[in-house]
Amino acid sequence: MNVLITNIGLGIFSGTVSYVYELALALRDRGDQVEIFSPGGGATAEDLKALGIHVVEDINKLKNTPDIIHIHHNFPGILVLQKFKDVPAIYFLHDRLYIYDRPIIHKKILKYIAVDYNCLERLLNAGIPEPLTAVIFNWVNLDRFKCRNEFAEKPIRALVFSNYAKKHNHLKLIQQACRDYGIGLDTIGYGSGNYNRSPENALQQYDLVFAKAKAAMEALATGAAVILCDYRGLGEMVTPENFSYLRKFNFGMKTLTRPIDKELIIAEIKKFSQVNNRMCTELIREEASFEKIFAQLTTLYQDTISDYKKGIRGIGGNRLAGLWLELHLRLRQSILYIIFMKLIRRIGSILAPD
Repeated sequence: MNVLITNIGLGIFSGTVSYVYELALALRDRGDQVEIFSPGGGATAEDLKALGIHVVEDINKLKNTPDIIHIHHNFPGILVLQKFKDVPAIYFLHDRLYIYDRPIIHKKILKYIAVDYNCLERLLNAGIPEPLTAVIFNWVNLDRFKCRNEFAEKPIRALVFSNYAKKHNHLKLIQQACRDYGIGLDTIGYGSGNYNRSPENALQQYDLVFAKAKAAMEALATGAAVILCDYRGLGEMVTPENFSYLRKFNFGMKTLTRPIDKELIIAEIKKFSQVNNRMCTELIREEASFEKIFAQLTTLYQDTISDYKKGIRGIGGNRLAGLWLELHLRLRQSILYIIFMKLIRRIGSILAPD
């Protein structure tokens, strides 16, 4: 099977970048032909090339006609749908708000997959018929994120595991809460200047981790207690009682319902339980293994290819709306726009309070 995967960029190892990385290598190891179109490129793109995966920033450098297109992000998705005019596609949505996750409506897209029920709501609100949608949850690579042998009785060392944590946002209040509670705190992530390409080697050193989404799942898999938290807000300590609900929403944005507050953070830390930590680790390792989710994806690929050969098609979108989206996204990809936005972010970081 020839599989083409799209992603807006393949820079630092997080989110859809790690998703594409692990998926591409697993497909290759299964014997499939894999290509990736990523107009933004980046460090992970170079890593994949070194491992023998054909990754291109220029769509005209793709070598194969795919049997199935796995679309992340609308901008590269539009381009591949234009290039391959008789190939079925599946659109995967990973973020409720990101502009590049705004769904494409196209007759060659036979299925729309959300990583959680928050993203599913975005698909439905965009006018995608419910029968064309499904949820396939995120995974943890259990070969990378191994379970610790000993579970702590009380928290001694904590970690903020987030690329968004910076000294002037939620990190400051977490630091204050941990200091008042008597816990040491470290940070891993791009925003704090401590980016770690292999966090699996560090997570077992920490009893408690502040994270969300895939990072939270990876921390749970190692045996750490997890408090859901990021710049958007504060969630809860993951427990066996709330695990199913939080999993339904990918331990992500939808679960961060409270303001970042030092006393609220301390209240969550007090929920630390060795028994609960062990149970949550068992749950995540049982339900979210890469092998389980990978089997769902490959079955979906085969079913979609088969349906397309039978003449089944998706829904046709509004042509004018589609052209507007394409124009808008092409503008956002322009060099002048990128330079302008980098300048704005730079000014913002300089003016932001400490």
